[in-house]
Amino acid sequence: MPAILTHQMKRLVYFLIATASLSASAQTPLITSMQEHIRFLSDDKLEGRATGSQGEQLAAGYIMAAFSQYGLLPAGDDNTYLQSFEARAGKKPGKNNFIMAKGLYPMDDRLYPHPMSANGTVTGTIQKVGYGISAPALSYDDYENIDVTGKIVLMQTSSPDGTHPHSKYIEYNDERKKIQTAAAKGAIGVILYNTDENYTLPAADYRRNVTAESIPVFIIDAETADKLSMYTGPLTLSTDLQEEVRIGHNVIGYIDNHAPTTIVIGAHYDHLGHGEIEGSLYRGEAAIHNGADDNASGIAMLLELAKTLSRDTLTHNNYMCIAFSGEEMGLFGSKAFVHSPLMQQYTFNYMLNYDMVGRMDTTHALIINGAGTSTDWSIIQQIAEQPLHITTTESGIGPSDQTSFYLSDIPVLHFFTGSHADYHKPSDDESLINYPGMELVYTYSVDLIGALDDNGKINFTKTKDSNNENTPRFTVTLGIVPDYAYTGKGMRVDGVSDGKPAQKAGIQAGDIIVKLGAFDVTDMMAYMTSLSKFSKGQSTSVTIMRNETLLELPVQF
Repeated sequence: MPAILTHQMKRLVYFLIATASLSASAQTPLITSMQEHIRFLSDDKLEGRATGSQGEQLAAGYIMAAFSQYGLLPAGDDNTYLQSFEARAGKKPGKNNFIMAKGLYPMDDRLYPHPMSANGTVTGTIQKVGYGISAPALSYDDYENIDVTGKIVLMQTSSPDGTHPHSKYIEYNDERKKIQTAAAKGAIGVILYNTDENYTLPAADYRRNVTAESIPVFIIDAETADKLSMYTGPLTLSTDLQEEVRIGHNVIGYIDNHAPTTIVIGAHYDHLGHGEIEGSLYRGEAAIHNGADDNASGIAMLLELAKTLSRDTLTHNNYMCIAFSGEEMGLFGSKAFVHSPLMQQYTFNYMLNYDMVGRMDTTHALIINGAGTSTDWSIIQQIAEQPLHITTTESGIGPSDQTSFYLSDIPVLHFFTGSHADYHKPSDDESLINYPGMELVYTYSVDLIGALDDNGKINFTKTKDSNNENTPRFTVTLGIVPDYAYTGKGMRVDGVSDGKPAQKAGIQAGDIIVKLGAFDVTDMMAYMTSLSKFSKGQSTSVTIMRNETLLELPVQF
């Protein structure tokens, strides 16, 4: 594996470690050490620690140096601390995005490829097709008596009766459906424009892993649409969206107590960079998202637990300490680990995940998710001491790295001190961290590990529901865990919740959902859009691809 740090980068890491300034006020050695970790990781020099960035590399170097100092053995690829993986970060525009029609219309903030566009250059005459809706059941067809074979179609977004939940065209208003209809009728390209103030066009934001359609698609403004609609000559449409693949790195250290089972202590160290990683809630100019709570706080907890466990008498388990990257992009790092040969080398007892543990409020609330993944977690409340106020949820599924281990039948807990107004914004800074609160979480964690130390391998229990308030919610749910790393057509299922509609319908992990009722499912966004069409109590069908065979399964919400 190539060295992850250049000589200059290594010098910067050790310089910053050595010169990290600490508060002059009296504080415990633990708080001083945690403060050092978080100040380094959330420094502007790391530029938000986006997966695959130089900032990620600097953070990885810091964590490796700490693991080495604490005596942890390298447990990554090729006897190093690092495990590399690919993280697909959507797409980025290439050089050939334009419309040529009696002059060049280059890509700008008004004219740009649709996120669903195929790549390619096509030439043909332009043909207006109204809203691009073909709805025979409603006695409406914008293509009636129009042959668009070999042509580039110009269509409006929205529908004849506008954009609202009660539109009779709501099933035909989806942009993907319009593009697919045009392609099915022989069009070689689509140009979309909008005149409905209630309709929102997709932005020129290609960070999502959106499945491309079969023909080039461009978005333009209404003024340009008026000009092009009067053009009678051949028009050239060119789209160029290149897949962006980042190489991320997990940092893995091992404490070998020669025990039969191993506990995973995990936290992710990546964040949103300058906001280029999807998920930022900040709407201003590009700015560094330092992620002090999310999740430098979790890494500080991981490092201090690693230090303690490497010197402690809690030796009935081995300990694997993993700093994950790629979490903000869709759990890429933790998924890469559990699906790698590294995973097969150990017998794992349980996994503790620390994600946002730095902003405990005045109620001293600690949220522990995953309490239903083992009956042995009944000890959670028994060892809680004042002033901690512990709230638990049952599900092993949630928007953090414990999900990947739960789906591998490993008991998990996710420690979380709550969300706040600075979440996924540049204002998530070190000065806002509650260090005494972190000390409470650390002490509780050591007590928990100690209480279970000589209990042997704890049992695993599947959970039926996700009560995590941070999990996105829909009016109805199938009860599946999407495979966020899947980039093919459809939506691949990574896990199925017990007692939910998907399980009752016979959907299994590994199935690829390609249709929900009458709605095509081409990617995650199409799945969520399709799901929003149904209400509780409704019945429909789910079409899946399983081992290259299409199956249609009945499902009731």
